[in-house]
Amino acid sequence: MAGEITKDMILEDYRQSGESIRTVAGRHNIDESTLRRWIKKSRHIKPDFCNPPHRKVDPIKFLHHADQRVGKHQFDQDYTQIRIKTDRPIAIMKVADIHFGGLDVDYSSLLAHTEFLFNNPHFYIQLFGDDVNLMVMHTMAAARHDGWTPEEQVAWIESFVDECLRRGKIISMASGNHSDEFTERNAGFGIVRAIMKHKVPYFRGLGYIDLKVGRYTYPMAFVHKTRFNSFMNPTHGNKRMAQLHSHFFGVNRKIAREYITAHTHNPAISMEGCLPEERIYYIKCGTFKTNCVHSQRFFGQGRIGVPTVVYHPDRFEHVCFPTPWEAYRYMTGRDWKKS
Repeated sequence: MAGEITKDMILEDYRQSGESIRTVAGRHNIDESTLRRWIKKSRHIKPDFCNPPHRKVDPIKFLHHADQRVGKHQFDQDYTQIRIKTDRPIAIMKVADIHFGGLDVDYSSLLAHTEFLFNNPHFYIQLFGDDVNLMVMHTMAAARHDGWTPEEQVAWIESFVDECLRRGKIISMASGNHSDEFTERNAGFGIVRAIMKHKVPYFRGLGYIDLKVGRYTYPMAFVHKTRFNSFMNPTHGNKRMAQLHSHFFGVNRKIAREYITAHTHNPAISMEGCLPEERIYYIKCGTFKTNCVHSQRFFGQGRIGVPTVVYHPDRFEHVCFPTPWEAYRYMTGRDWKKS
């Protein structure tokens, strides 16, 4: 109807007249509370988006695009196969927590182990994290622990790995909290992993390797820092990994013959099974960081420990020794003497 009074007209009358709500409501024969509600809602003016900033997305097409993008993404490595073609036993030194760059590291022992590795054929190395210290990347107060800059520390580990590759000595690497997590928190990526993952099999977290020596395959599972720890039982975390094998490594991975961890600087070895085909070793790597203020305050000093496993190529038999010197004696029948 042409003479119909609308809500907008009533509101305009209220704004222009300057009269009370009761007066305006009575004039238009509407309830006072209704006019109050209209006035309250009218006080907020919605913006008019001439060019809406959003766009309509087709959810199915978007999921197809996401699937294609994920397919192109390079995931972190958690499994690999490594083959060593040989007709005689070989030994692998299980090294972790070198912490190069720290002023609390036993560099004399590190040098002795490095020279031993480079001077003995049939000996190899695996690195299980915290190859560099990088305490300055953790907290500024901890910078006093470092004798070399982060750049110098990373340069050393890169040169060490390059030399191991040149000599055919290195098997694999794994990340650690010092070597990767510290820089992940500050820069968004693990600096050691970023450099090494294109050179050598590098495991960011849980790792599983099928190591074939000669005709036989020795599966091993490892991680730098396990969620399970016991101060009284250093290999407790390793055994928990074995108990939860399918959860950590999947139902398609065979039970490993070695479960290896590091991080606590407390080397230890334990074994289950007696016959060669039954043996499972639980290996906790030691450290070269033996004069650490933090360790002294809370845990006791770390201890040097490089467990070394000898693998036979002509039969399924691997033997773990607490030190590379004992493995050398087992393989050669004599003590190691630097020439």
